[in-house]
Amino acid sequence: MRHRKNEKHLGRTSSHRKALRRNLAISLFTYGRIVTTVEKAKYVRPFVERIISLAKKGVAKKEADRPAYVHYYRQVLSRLDNKEVVKKLFGEGKWRESGGIGERYIDRNGGYTRILRLSGSRMGVLSGSSVGDIPELEYKMEGFERKLRLVGNRLGDNASQAIFELVEEVKEEEEKEIKPKVSVPKKKK
Repeated sequence: MRHRKNEKHLGRTSSHRKALRRNLAISLFTYGRIVTTVEKAKYVRPFVERIISLAKKGVAKKEADRPAYVHYYRQVLSRLDNKEVVKKLFGEGKWRESGGIGERYIDRNGGYTRILRLSGSRMGVLSGSSVGDIPELEYKMEGFERKLRLVGNRLGDNASQAIFELVEEVKEEEEKEIKPKVSVPKKKK
């Protein structure tokens, strides 16, 4: 019986799900944005959020409490099993000057990732286009212009697609410039 078992199976064994979760998280930290199914993105999101929280706690302890920093570093390393990605999370190695992912979210209390749903299931063949054309999706998010090439799925894969990405911090100057437009309805005479 599956009483109080809330985890999705995704049609995989437990070891396959664990590997899938780890590999999707590593890809997300490496590239900053991945295209996957909505179900997989929802499954990986809590895992990624916990990893970033551990990295954030470790970065906060880096100067003051070195043993605690090493503890958080090893916890993240045991869950991801990829040294380069862990270095990127903690801002070590070649990311020392630019800062890691943990430093980027040091003042944020949660919500480090975002899931954007894409309409349709066969992304390579949109309505009105031929099979050989590869469409591009252009969108604007938090003041940044983004472009995404949509590559088609294999036949029979009808899962809904989503963009799973890390949230980028908006600078204070850009926040001041962006003001929401408020429309006031006209009164009827």
